[in-house]
Amino acid sequence: MRLYYIDESEGPRCYVRSALGVDAERWNDLNRRVRDWRTELQECYGVPVDRELHACDLLAGRGKLARIDGADLRLSPKHGAEIFTGGLQVIEDTARAAAGVEVINVCLRKSEVMGYERASLDRLLNRINTSVASGDRHAFLIFDEGREEMIARLYRRLKSRNHVPSKFEAWEDGERTKDIPIERVIGGPAFRSSRSDHLLQIADLIAHALLKQEEPSPRVTRLGIDRSFGILDRALNRKASRRDPHGIVRR
Repeated sequence: MRLYYIDESEGPRCYVRSALGVDAERWNDLNRRVRDWRTELQECYGVPVDRELHACDLLAGRGKLARIDGADLRLSPKHGAEIFTGGLQVIEDTARAAAGVEVINVCLRKSEVMGYERASLDRLLNRINTSVASGDRHAFLIFDEGREEMIARLYRRLKSRNHVPSKFEAWEDGERTKDIPIERVIGGPAFRSSRSDHLLQIADLIAHALLKQEEPSPRVTRLGIDRSFGILDRALNRKASRRDPHGIVRR
């Protein structure tokens, strides 16, 4: 079984969905590494272990994320950027240590894809299904709370019928599409509050890092966040899209 933590990030031009996948056998290891990192944040920056990390808040210096001597304080954008990149590094280091951790990304141009929110989820679930099928595994999906109805409805549809276009002109039977239900994705999607789930918070950082690579601003460029997605290398599932050097699904 592989667990996938899924979150999204949206800008004026792009819509990103990212899935952080971890094999059940590696979950304790990944969870320990993330927990140790959160303990380091408390010691170095005063950020309590149970405080939710939002990518936007970290990079903008919004929200009183630190607590020092009983007082809630803001982090500087510089310190927020250090925390942001540190979270990505934890995932990359875990993936380098052993197999069983992967990141799948979808990035759609909103002007080019009708219904980009649903389309991005469709693309992502299909790639997850393919990934676990290749390893004779199954997947269980964990989402942040919100949009439960849309996500559950699309999941049910893809479980019953899922017409996938051929990468070439046609499938072996001559048809342009083939019905490939996402049978490897089981149990129905689960919804949790990211406030209490460190791995959902990491998925948010990943999605935001990709968004800021695609839509850099002067502020994030000054902080180096436009290059932060490059921290991920071994963790990336490049087979998700062979058209992109980082495996990002773009259409």
